[in-house]
Amino acid sequence: MINNIFKVVQKTANSNYKGFFIVIFSTCLVGILLSELLALPWGNLVAASCRWDCFWYSDIAKNGYSRIPLLYDPLRPAQGAWAFFPLYPLLTSTLSRILALNTESAGFLVNILLWPFVIFLCYRDLELRNIPVDRLLFVIFFLVYPFNIWYTAQYSEAIYGTLLMAAIVALRSKRIGLAALLCALLSTARPTGFIMTICLSTWWLFSTPQDTKNFMRNAIYHRMSDSLLLVAAGGAGLSLFVLYLFYLTGDGFAFAHVEIAWNKKFHFFISNIFHAFKHKHERVFGIYALLSAIVIGKMCSRTWALNAFLVGATALLASSAGLQSIERYVFGNPLTMQFLACITLSHSRRFIWIALASMALMHIVTTILWYKESILVI
Repeated sequence: MINNIFKVVQKTANSNYKGFFIVIFSTCLVGILLSELLALPWGNLVAASCRWDCFWYSDIAKNGYSRIPLLYDPLRPAQGAWAFFPLYPLLTSTLSRILALNTESAGFLVNILLWPFVIFLCYRDLELRNIPVDRLLFVIFFLVYPFNIWYTAQYSEAIYGTLLMAAIVALRSKRIGLAALLCALLSTARPTGFIMTICLSTWWLFSTPQDTKNFMRNAIYHRMSDSLLLVAAGGAGLSLFVLYLFYLTGDGFAFAHVEIAWNKKFHFFISNIFHAFKHKHERVFGIYALLSAIVIGKMCSRTWALNAFLVGATALLASSAGLQSIERYVFGNPLTMQFLACITLSHSRRFIWIALASMALMHIVTTILWYKESILVI
């Protein structure tokens, strides 16, 4: 019976994009329902998923950015929200007003609507590279992946992942104008957005099409102009936030300065790893960092060069400022999920199902740890 249902769903997913979308949304809905069951001890899924930085995003969506730090806040005294970029809170606030929802529910809704598109765009990128993968198993992998919690929690991962993968797909499809627009939005979504734009422009400049002779003769100028357009678009998006902060606080780079105030100062990432292993409460971040290095090392091949470049740049930036949340920056990155999905699904069917079952158990544990605000998942 289960096998017959699986075959029917698999046939639907493989039929066309419409069927594939139906399978993705249906599978994500099942995941949400299971998460709702796990969240019952904490009231409901919206309340349980709003942890850690959810406070900042919700506060920005409700009240905007403050001119001065929160001087009298009992939990975050003398801290400011400027480190959190505006695109996700803006979408949350807009949806909250349109649907008359509280900000936590609106932020949750934004992410559960975007999460299926992240999955589709990751698959579409593989399709454009002619990397075959079973559609249904690919979706199931993303569903049970242990570090996907931030795509349903009230964080900016979903909008960031959507824009990043959409920009990559646009570039592979040679839709430069669309890619530039996406890079501009990406730079307003996360602090690393502009850095990813520079990385994408560099990759596009040096990536060689199949017709190398034609590339050398006609396309060098166009590649340079396209790359500069991507950087300019990303810079324009970042500049909007910088100008707004300058108008609001008199410090256009308050988003960087508040990170320094939170002790996220630049150090050589190796020294941060050694520091983590010297302190018991930070040891888990050192382990995450080493696992990240192993995964990025495995990506270093011609097939996965772009994944290695972008995830590696993200990991380098994150680990140089401190190892806290390194698992989110690396293992929560859609490019890492895409790579791990392909590696897992390239094995025998028996191995695949054992791996998916193991991941499902780990996903349950990770979800509960998130609801409990454990430092193991932050």
